[in-house]
Formats: sequence, structure tokens, C-alpha cells
Amino acid sequence: MKEVLCVFLGGGLGSICRYMITLILKETDSVYPWSTLLANAIGSLLIGVLANQLMRNTTMHSINTLFWIVGFCGGLTTFSSFVFDNVSLFKDYGLLKMIIYASLSYSICLYSVFIGMYFSKEFLT
Repeated sequence: MKEVLCVFLGGGLGSICRYMITLILKETDSVYPWSTLLANAIGSLLIGVLANQLMRNTTMHSINTLFWIVGFCGGLTTFSSFVFDNVSLFKDYGLLKMIIYASLSYSICLYSVFIGMYFSKEFLT
């Protein structure tokens, strides 16, 4: 139960940070979603730093990993986890496995959004 609480608290804090980034950048008059890009970039940078540091210190690995990587970075952005998974695949299995996973993930998720929007428009309105 302690593990679930760590993820919950970290995720809440990360989500609040993402929302604050959105509020701060809301006034920009741009076609690009800069707040999403900034949250993803911060989350990706942070997950890289945290993963490296937490993997060195195995005594604090479990709780800190759950709070900071799974919770906080997951609440701030799931993109950071996606990128970290790709880096891990590249390191462990090479470039081809990483490209396959990244391509499948992007394509499936992009099409899933379009399919969800279509079904919602056609059947739920």
C-alpha cells in the first residue's frame, strides 16, 4: 500500500506541475502547444537524471523510483516514460527494435485517437 501511495502523491505533484506550465504559457499566441512540449522536455530530462541517479543507489531505488519516475514524471508526462523505454530498448536490443517499438507506439496511439474521436462523434452524440 505504501508503494501505491508514493505513485499517487508523485503523480498528483507531477500533474499539478504540468497544469502550472500550461497556465504560465497559456498567453502565448502560437499555433504550437508549447506547454506540452515543455512538460515533455522537462519530464524527459528529469527521468534521465533520476533513472541514472536512482539506479546507482539501490537501497533507495524502490520508493524513490515509484514516487519520482512512475509518479511525478508519469503525472508530468507519459512521454518521458515512452522515451526512456525507447532508450532502454536501444541499449539492450539495438536500433531496429527501438525504431519498431517507437513507430508502432506512435502509429497505434495516433490512430487510436482518431478512431476514438470518430466513434464518439458517430455513436455517442
